[in-house]
Amino acid sequence: MELECEFCNKSFSTPSNLRYHKKTNKKCQLLQNKDGNIIIIESFVNCEFCDKKFTKQTMKIHNKTCKKKLDEEIKRLQNEKDEEIKRLQNEKNEIKYEKDEEIKKLQMRIVELETENKIYLQDREVVQKMAMQPKTTNNKIKINNNFFDNPERIKQMINEKLNKDYVCDGQRGVAQFAYDTLLKDENGNMNYICSDPSRHIFKFQNSEGNIEKDIKAVKLTNMLIDAGITNKSCSIAPSLWTEKDGKINVNKFQAYGPYTSQITSMQLDNSIFRNELACLASV
Repeated sequence: MELECEFCNKSFSTPSNLRYHKKTNKKCQLLQNKDGNIIIIESFVNCEFCDKKFTKQTMKIHNKTCKKKLDEEIKRLQNEKDEEIKRLQNEKNEIKYEKDEEIKKLQMRIVELETENKIYLQDREVVQKMAMQPKTTNNKIKINNNFFDNPERIKQMINEKLNKDYVCDGQRGVAQFAYDTLLKDENGNMNYICSDPSRHIFKFQNSEGNIEKDIKAVKLTNMLIDAGITNKSCSIAPSLWTEKDGKINVNKFQAYGPYTSQITSMQLDNSIFRNELACLASV
């Protein structure tokens, strides 16, 4: 049964809807005032979450049960939780990064110390091998046959000892020639040693008794070239492929030519020479 408003004749399904209409409908309120029926109209407020209207009294109750408000609160708390988790994770990552960096620094320092110790032990062994039972004069060490201080001796050995047996093997032959004729003292002790074959680091004891490095055998290579090993090899090379009747044996030229070319190009690339030398002169 529908209920009718006695002021504006509108129909409503429930008494509560009718009462709400009388209190809130402006046209109905005007009619009520016109007829002299003064009604105290309660003030209504909108819920900021669901936008429904309530009186001040009912709003207090609604605030505790508004579903949209609860959803917003849950969402806000979840966002705060996510932000806190993210912040803690960032702090954890920063601590882990700092820890990893510190570990890397310590590991690098360990490698540096191990390398320094290895070099120290190698230098000590080089000194022992190079200066075993040294001759002394006035309590000072006397080094014999230091070829770096005696370039004339290198020229002499190249002129006297370099032959086609060395030249035919290219840079490997030059390494064997240096090992046989230059890198040992009068007592047969090595005075030029490879302390690090993988990186081709060679060491020798200078005339003052100090250990010097010759990385990639550059110094030794230049000494041999300056002493004339290239020119000497070029003068020997033809004997490798020239027959007794003076004719060139093409097969021999093709076989030995590339090896003799290695010697003439040593200043540009001595990789074969130093690799063979590292094998011969390793500690």
